[in-house]
Amino acid sequence: MESESLNLARFTSTLHPDDRDAVRSAIERSLNTGSDYEAEYRARAPDGQVRWIAARGQVERDRRGKPVFMRGAVLDTSARHRSELELQELRSQLAHAGRVSMMGQLGSALAHELNQPLGAILRNAEAGELFLQHERPDLDEVRAIFADIRKDDQRAGEVIDRLRALLKRRSIQPCATTLGDLLDGVAALTRADALRRHVTLTFDAQPDLPMVIADGVHLQQVLLNLVMNAMDAIDGSPEGERRVVVRAQHGDDISVEVVVSDSGPGIPQEKLEAIFEPFFTTKANGMGVGLAISRTIVEAHGGRIWAENNEQQGATFRFTLPVAGG
Repeated sequence: MESESLNLARFTSTLHPDDRDAVRSAIERSLNTGSDYEAEYRARAPDGQVRWIAARGQVERDRRGKPVFMRGAVLDTSARHRSELELQELRSQLAHAGRVSMMGQLGSALAHELNQPLGAILRNAEAGELFLQHERPDLDEVRAIFADIRKDDQRAGEVIDRLRALLKRRSIQPCATTLGDLLDGVAALTRADALRRHVTLTFDAQPDLPMVIADGVHLQQVLLNLVMNAMDAIDGSPEGERRVVVRAQHGDDISVEVVVSDSGPGIPQEKLEAIFEPFFTTKANGMGVGLAISRTIVEAHGGRIWAENNEQQGATFRFTLPVAGG
């Protein structure tokens, strides 16, 4: 087998461009401080394939403390990275399936939500036609009709846009987001279903909340899942006692907290720790993936999610999100 001398320039030339600076910094840190060298990077093999490599070593020095060479070991971790990418893709597919399933559950309620503005548009259009048949139509009245049509059209379009965003497959794309807007979006999607179930559904965002780092679509999926679970939990309660409260509030200096609380029977204590595990469910017809997906999404945002029983009745789910710039 042919061999060639290996120096730093030759070594870094094989690295992926995005990894070169990090590897150089790790080497320089080890040379300057005497700490262990540790890095993981992508390198192009002689056959042209890009491999993931994990490396660790130490700098050997002479009696005067001058670096002589570096001794260590490298490990090809390409298989692990492929597995992680495959797992990430499976999670993305499962999250998308969860959103599609959720939209199926909300289908009749959302159809009603769309029928209202569409019906109003039809009635206003018919009224406008009647006005225009007059010899001298009241133009102010016609303008008011056009304004109502525009408003109802925008309302229907907003519902459709929310559905399109939730049904579209996409990876998590965090950005600075306002929680109040996210709560308004979930409120619009669940309002009709809450009326059908005779549930008092309240959304409240504390004033002056900082923006958070979040993907709006995936975060709406988490909130939708928690709200629908809360409404499922109180289905058996008397109509006047069915209450769900969704609240966004200040957490610590670097996070905000979202709370979803219901007035149902609560969660059995022995099941409280297991409810976020995949395929664990307390529902007769549940699949046990909604809360597991929610936990994956929240943790991917750098937050955490947990559940607790209320002192009086019902259960509360909480999750945190990092503040933008925190």
